[in-house]
Amino acid sequence: MWPRVYLTTLREMARITATLAITISFVLLPGAAGASAANHGEPVLGKKNLLRYGIGWGTAHPRLIFNGGDPSGRAWNLRWSGWGSGVALARGLTWINSPQGGYFNQPGAIELRAYRPGRCSPNGLPAYTRLQVRSALRPGGPLSRWFAWGGWQSICRSP
Repeated sequence: MWPRVYLTTLREMARITATLAITISFVLLPGAAGASAANHGEPVLGKKNLLRYGIGWGTAHPRLIFNGGDPSGRAWNLRWSGWGSGVALARGLTWINSPQGGYFNQPGAIELRAYRPGRCSPNGLPAYTRLQVRSALRPGGPLSRWFAWGGWQSICRSP
């Protein structure tokens, strides 16, 4: 017969190991949850790894997208509506170019419009293939006209 303390310790170790395994899978494999959602027909935003240092591309309703360089190529705190429909809209924040050069000290509002559902490759996930944006002309100011994100025709291939 095993001592009771030894059995309790084994059970505790098994519980801790299981908890760690679950925690590690969520921390180290964040794309797994997004891939699972995308596999159920939910579209992603353009092509994954669209840009070498980009963030948010190829994921469903990203809270942050970034081109990987210029600060104005970053939009964060994105809140999407209509995701999965023909057109999805988001509002968030971005850095705005100052007329004197550089950027304003405070971020400004940005709106994004993802549209033209399709696929970025023949066997790829469903994806929004186009992205338009308009941003504040100054913090707290009016929004610009709609224009293509980065001037790109498609968010399925690098510019």
